[in-house]
Amino acid sequence: MKKGPIPQAQPFIKWAGGKGQLLSTFQKFYPKSLKTGKIKYYVEPFVGGGAVLFDVLQRFPIGKAIIIDINHNLINTYLTIKHHVNHMITLLQKIEYDYISQDVNDRKKIYYNIRKTFNSRQIHNNQVDIEKAAWFIFLNKTCFNGLYRVNKSGKFNVPFGDYKNPTICDDKNLIAVSMLLNKVKILHGDFKKAANYIDSKTFVYFDPPYRPLNETSGFTSYSRQDFNDDSQAILADFYK
Repeated sequence: MKKGPIPQAQPFIKWAGGKGQLLSTFQKFYPKSLKTGKIKYYVEPFVGGGAVLFDVLQRFPIGKAIIIDINHNLINTYLTIKHHVNHMITLLQKIEYDYISQDVNDRKKIYYNIRKTFNSRQIHNNQVDIEKAAWFIFLNKTCFNGLYRVNKSGKFNVPFGDYKNPTICDDKNLIAVSMLLNKVKILHGDFKKAANYIDSKTFVYFDPPYRPLNETSGFTSYSRQDFNDDSQAILADFYK
C-alpha cells in the first residue's frame, strides 16, 4: 500500500439523510465554545454516515466523542474500521478486483450472492465481524442509489445498481477515518444510551429520522425498528 499524506476523513458510506452537503450551513450554527476548548465531548446518538462527526472532530479540539446507532451492521462497520482497518482494506480490494473485472450480468450475480450471504450472517455477542463489515461497504457502493433499507425481517433488500466503475475500496479515506475514530467510543443501541455521556461540557447533535409528510415521501427503515411518531415523542421528552 502506498504511503503519503493522510487526507481529511470523509463519510465512508452514502446514507439517506446524510448532511455532507449541508456542512457549510451547519458550521454557522456550531457552538462558539467549540473553538475555545470549553466543550470537551461530542455525542451523536443517530450517527448514520457521520458527516457532522468527522467535520467537528477535524475542526475543533474535542477530547472524546461518543457515537450511537440502532443499526447493528453500521456500528459493526465503524468498529471494524477503528480496530481492523488493514484487514478490511485487504478484503475490499479483493472484492473490488473480482467485481470490476466482470460484465454487468456477472456483477449482478456477485451482488446478489453477497447480499444473500450478508443477510444470512448474524453478529453475535457484540463481536466485530470484519467480513460482514466489508460486505456492508460493498453493498452500499454497488446497490441502487447507495441506499440502505431493510424489510420487516431486518434483511437488506436494496436491488443492484448498475454503476460502471464504482470505488469500492477507498483505502486512503478508510485509514483517515480509522485514525479519527481513535478518540471515538462506538456503541450499538438507541438514543437513550446517550444520557450516560452528556454533561455541561458536551455538544450533542441529534439527527433522527424525520417524520414523512406522507406514507410514500419518507424513509425511516434503517433498521427493523421503525422510528415512528411514538419514537419522536420519546426523543422530544428526552431532549427536555
